[in-house]
Amino acid sequence: MDSERLAVEIKFDVERLRKLAAAVESFLCLIEDDPLPWHAAAGAKYVSDIWMGFENLCKRRYAYLQLPFPSGGDSHSRLLEDFLEQPDLGAQLPGEIQYRLKKYKSFRHRFIHGYGFEVLWEKVDEPLRLLPQTVEILCGLWLEWLNKTISPEGADNKTTQ
Repeated sequence: MDSERLAVEIKFDVERLRKLAAAVESFLCLIEDDPLPWHAAAGAKYVSDIWMGFENLCKRRYAYLQLPFPSGGDSHSRLLEDFLEQPDLGAQLPGEIQYRLKKYKSFRHRFIHGYGFEVLWEKVDEPLRLLPQTVEILCGLWLEWLNKTISPEGADNKTTQ
């Protein structure tokens, strides 16, 4: 993957995450004091989607840097660990945001491998309400990484990981 394609794909994924955050904000405005079961199911899907968007961004980075993408049963954990270790990416995040990412990863696992329609609102409420802020922090971080990674002249700077 060259730097031009990387920029297009990262910006696309960032825009998708921002649309997710906007959808969540609109959705939360519709929820009243006593959420119905389908509110929890819909909210759970949104919470699961943040991890998928995050993973897509990581995939772009791996492809650009020509790194092997983690596979196997612990691939999601290894992906997150690698991201959090990167000085220009996850290592810059406050501990609270790093913790949220771990929670979103765990939530995604339970949602995908369980029964998403049987989720309780109490399990969805907090991660859903924190999602827009988390998305904005992640998007800013990824765009900053993109700008540092791609030189102004448009040449690839693949030494930045």
